[in-house]
Amino acid sequence: MRLIFTVVFAFLASAAGAQYKGKVFLDENKNKTWESGEKGMKGVSVSDGQNVLKTDAEGNFSLPGHAKNRFIFVTVPAGYKLSAKHYLKIEDKVAAYNFGLLPDPTSAGSSVKMLQITDTETFKYNDWIANLKNFSKKQDVSFIVHTGDICYEKGLNFHASQVTPEALGKQIFYCIGNHDLVKGAYGEELFEELFGPVYYSFDAGPAHFIVTPMRSGDVQPSYTVDEVISWMKNDLAATDKNKPVIIFNHDLLTYNDQFVLKGKKDSINLNENNLKAWVYGHWHNNFVRKSDKTGIQYVSTASPSMGGIDNSAAQFLSIEIDKDGVKEIKPHYTYLHDHLVVNSPNASDMVLVKDGQLMISANIYDSETTVKSAKSIIYDEKGNQIATSPLVANTDWSWYGKVPVTKMSKGKSYTIQTEVIYHDGREYIQKQAFTMPLNTPSGKISGLDKAGSLALKWVNNIKGSVWKASPILAGGKLFVATIDDANNLKCGITALDPATGKILWHYKTRNSVKNALSYDGGIVLGTDMEGFTYALKAANGTLIWKKDLGMKSLPGYISGGIVDKGIYYTGYGSYLQALEVASGNTIWINKDWNGGEGTPEKMTLAGEVLITGSNWQSLFGHDRKTGKLLWKRSDEGLRFRSSTGIYAGGKVYITGLNAIFILDPLTGKNIGKIEGTYDFKVMATPLITDKYLIMPTSTDGVVAYDLKTLKEVWNRPTGNALVYSAPYTGPESGTVESTVVKYGNQLLFAASDGHLYMINEDSGKVLQKLNLGAPVFADPAINGKQLFLADFAGNVYGFEIK
Repeated sequence: MRLIFTVVFAFLASAAGAQYKGKVFLDENKNKTWESGEKGMKGVSVSDGQNVLKTDAEGNFSLPGHAKNRFIFVTVPAGYKLSAKHYLKIEDKVAAYNFGLLPDPTSAGSSVKMLQITDTETFKYNDWIANLKNFSKKQDVSFIVHTGDICYEKGLNFHASQVTPEALGKQIFYCIGNHDLVKGAYGEELFEELFGPVYYSFDAGPAHFIVTPMRSGDVQPSYTVDEVISWMKNDLAATDKNKPVIIFNHDLLTYNDQFVLKGKKDSINLNENNLKAWVYGHWHNNFVRKSDKTGIQYVSTASPSMGGIDNSAAQFLSIEIDKDGVKEIKPHYTYLHDHLVVNSPNASDMVLVKDGQLMISANIYDSETTVKSAKSIIYDEKGNQIATSPLVANTDWSWYGKVPVTKMSKGKSYTIQTEVIYHDGREYIQKQAFTMPLNTPSGKISGLDKAGSLALKWVNNIKGSVWKASPILAGGKLFVATIDDANNLKCGITALDPATGKILWHYKTRNSVKNALSYDGGIVLGTDMEGFTYALKAANGTLIWKKDLGMKSLPGYISGGIVDKGIYYTGYGSYLQALEVASGNTIWINKDWNGGEGTPEKMTLAGEVLITGSNWQSLFGHDRKTGKLLWKRSDEGLRFRSSTGIYAGGKVYITGLNAIFILDPLTGKNIGKIEGTYDFKVMATPLITDKYLIMPTSTDGVVAYDLKTLKEVWNRPTGNALVYSAPYTGPESGTVESTVVKYGNQLLFAASDGHLYMINEDSGKVLQKLNLGAPVFADPAINGKQLFLADFAGNVYGFEIK
C-alpha cells in the first residue's frame, strides 16, 4: 500500500511540474512513515531553504526549490514534536518529503520552557549530559537548544551520537558555531551531514523560534548573509505577526538597540518583526541584558561542561517564554547531586547562637532538580528530638532557620538532621554532629573558643550570588556586591555591619557587579556588566552619580576597577577610562586598543603605570595620568590570563597561562619568570611575603615558591570544585579563585571546593579546614583578627581569628 502511494505521489508530482512535494501528518502509530488514514496537518510551514509555504487542508505541500537547496524542512507547530527529524535531505531518489508529528503537551499552552546549552567543545561523555537529561525530564521542558561550538570534527560526531533527542528524551536543536565550520567541500558540510540545515524555525507555546548560523568561522561557509536574510523574511511572512520571536545564534550579531541584520545587498529590521530575545553563546560567559528602548533581551550562558573564558561558572539555562517574550531565566550549575552542607551548626567552630536561638545555615543544591522544602531537626546525645525548624530559601543555594536553645546545654554534643524534599518528589536526609559553645552570654553571638583557629561570629545572606566582588571594610561598614546573570533583579551593592552582619542598606544596580568594589572618601564605587559605574554614599547607599561608560559592544565588563588619589580607573577597551571620584567626570579615555574578550582581573597600579588586559589579545601598560599606552605583551601566554597582578618592590608579579612573570612596570619586559607546571587561569592575585610567592591554581590548589630562587617549596591541593569556573576546567579540578591572605605565619584562603583553609606558611600543612558548602570566588578580607568572606551562595561570613 505504501509503495503504491509513493509511486502515485511521484507521478502526480512529476505531472504537476513541481520539484519537491510531501506531506506533514499526525504519526498516530509512531512509525515515522505516512500511511493511508493518518491525518494530514493543515497550515504547517515548510521550506526548501528559501521559499516558505504552508500545507493545505490535507497536509500536502509543493515547493519550487532554488539553486542551492539541499534540504526540505518543517516548522514544527506548537503543541507537537517530531516523530523523526525536522529536515530531510534532498535526493533524486526521494519522491515524497513527509514529516510525522506527535502531540507534545510541553510545547502547548500559554508559556513554554526550554534549556540552552552552548560551547560544550568536547568529544567526551560527562555528567553534565545526564544533568541536562534528568533536569529536562523532571521540569517539563519542551526542547533544548545548543547555540554552537559543538566543536570541530570530534565534537560534532560525538554530539551527533551522544547528545541527541533519543539520548536526552527531548527535542534538541543545534546552531552552527565558528568552530563547527570545518574542512570539507564547504564549511558547513559536516554539520549538515549530522544535524541538517544551518537555519530553520519551529514554534512552541506562544512563540516562534528561529535558528540562524554564524556569519563565518574557521572555514568559509557556502551560505551568505543575504541568503539567510531572504529566507528569514519569507519565514516571518508565513508567521503570525502576534507571535513573539526568539532568535538563536552562536553569537550576538549586533549590540545596538536597533536590531538590523545587514548583508551585502539585503537587510532585515527585527525590531519590526516582534523580536523579543536573542539567545547566543560564543563568549563563554554569563550575561543577560535587556534593551531600554526595545525591550529585547540578550541572553548568553557559559558552557555546561567547563569554566568560562572569563571564569564564568559552568551552567545551562532554563528559559520560560510567554506571549511577552522572556518570562524567567534560571541558571543551573552542573555536576552536583544531593549537595547539602549545614555550615552552621557544624562541629565546634561553626556554631552560632543569637538572642537565645541556634542559627541554622545550609547550602543545598542539585543540578537536576530544585528544592521544594527543607527542614532541620535537633537530637540530643540519647537520640531524643528536642527542636525542629523549617528552612527558608535566601538564594538558589542558601537556606536559613533557627531553633530555641532552651533545651540545649553549653559544651554538650548534638546531632542536626536536615531533610530536603525536591520538586520531583525525591527526598534526601543528612546528619552531622555539633557541639554547643561554652562562651555564649545571653544575647550575644559567639563560636567555641579554640586557640589558633577561626571561629564563626556571624553569617548573613545578601539575597544574591557573589562572584569576585570581595568584601571591603571601610568607613565602619562592610561592602559586598551581588550578581544576577538571569533576570537582573538580585544584582547590587550591599552594606553590612561588620560586627553583626546586619544589612544596613542595599542599592539595586541595572546589571551584575561582578568584580571589585572600590572606596574613596566616603564613596563606594563599582561598575556593572553593562559598563555603568555607580558612586554611592557609603553612609546610606544614596546615589551620588551614575555614568554610562559607553560600552557599545561585547564583551561585558567583568574586570575590577581601582581607585587612587581621588581617581577611579574602570572600563575596558574603548571605554577604559579614568574618572574623577567626586563628580564622575572623565579625565581620560583609552584610544589605543579594543577587542578581545573580557578578563576578570582587577587593574593593577604599579607606580605611574596602570596595568590591565584583554583575553586572547594582550596585557597592557598605560600611563595612569594620560591613559597613553606605554607597552603591550601578547607573547609567552600573556594574551590569555585571569589573575590580577601585584606591585611589590618596584616589580609587577603577574601570571600568564601557566607561568608567573616578574615584570618591569615601565616597559613590561621580563625581570624574572617561573615556568609553571601548573595552570594559573584563576582570578586570584599572587601573595608576596618576605619569603614566598604564593599563587592559587586552576587544578591543583595553592603552590608556594621561594621568592629568591623561584623554586617550588610546597603545593597544597584542595578538593574538586563544586562549580567549575576557571577557563576550560571541569571535573577533577582543585580550583582556587580566591587570593591567599596572611595572618602571622598562617595563610588563609577559600576554595571552589567550598572550604575555608588555614595553612602553615612554611609547609602548606592544613591547620584548619571549615566546610562552607558553596564555592568561594571572592578574596577574603582581613582586618586585625577579623576575617570576612563571601561565598557564591550569597552568604557573607564574619570570623574571628583566635
